[in-house]
Amino acid sequence: MGGKRANATVLFCDIRGFTALSENLAPEATIDLLNTFYTLMFEAVTSNGGIVSLMLGDGLMALFGVPQPLNNTAQCAVAAGHEMHSMIEMLNQDRLADGERNLRIGIGIATGEVVAGYAGTDNRATYTCIGSAVNLAARLEAETQNTGSRILVDQETLDLLDGVDIQETFGGTQIKGFSDPLDIHAL
Repeated sequence: MGGKRANATVLFCDIRGFTALSENLAPEATIDLLNTFYTLMFEAVTSNGGIVSLMLGDGLMALFGVPQPLNNTAQCAVAAGHEMHSMIEMLNQDRLADGERNLRIGIGIATGEVVAGYAGTDNRATYTCIGSAVNLAARLEAETQNTGSRILVDQETLDLLDGVDIQETFGGTQIKGFSDPLDIHAL
């Protein structure tokens, strides 16, 4: 139990409009859809050196740089985010052929110091991380709905990226829970 300080990149991903989508599905179909979603997202995360720390209903939290160090956590997380979108686009081709609605996801990515380790009790614990970067990544994922962006990253993540294509910068954005406005970037 307990944790260690580390520099890491945190990624949150969520299916857009899942409640409305699932209200017309049988429970078995909802589980099948979530299992397909998680299978694809886990593959994108792990193939880029990350781990999925939490599954949150129709979303997830992934960690890059903990527990295993990576050369460039931000580059790995952004690569995973792009791969996630590519996998959803392929899944949507199958869904379209079956007459089903497209899935859309939003991704928020932030980099910074975290405390990573096991939290819980002696009977049940999970590996996770805590810190401002975790909170910011979650808020950035939610902010994708307001900006219409596919992937939003914080400035610290952007500073670590090579050859990235910035779609738009939202300067001085007030993020819920953060006292100072932040520059955030859509990729």
